[in-house]
Amino acid sequence: MRKIGAMLMLMTLLASCANIAKGIVAPNRCKKCEVYNTETGEVLRVIEECGSANVRLEEEAKIDAFNRMRGGSCNVDVRCHTYKKEK
Repeated sequence: MRKIGAMLMLMTLLASCANIAKGIVAPNRCKKCEVYNTETGEVLRVIEECGSANVRLEEEAKIDAFNRMRGGSCNVDVRCHTYKKEK
């Protein structure tokens, strides 16, 4: 049981270090995700972050789209793109 706890702790530490490193190495690397209606093209939500904050951005957008589909909106999709923010 201690081995499993130690492994989980190590994995969490490595993931945190990866996020910090990404923010230091590429602080101006940004990602923008849009949750949109596929029939009308209407953008329902925009999520945009730079540096280490954009690590799980696409997953967050997909979760939002899934929740909208559970609510009855079947024509929902996600599109994301990355870009470099000018200083």
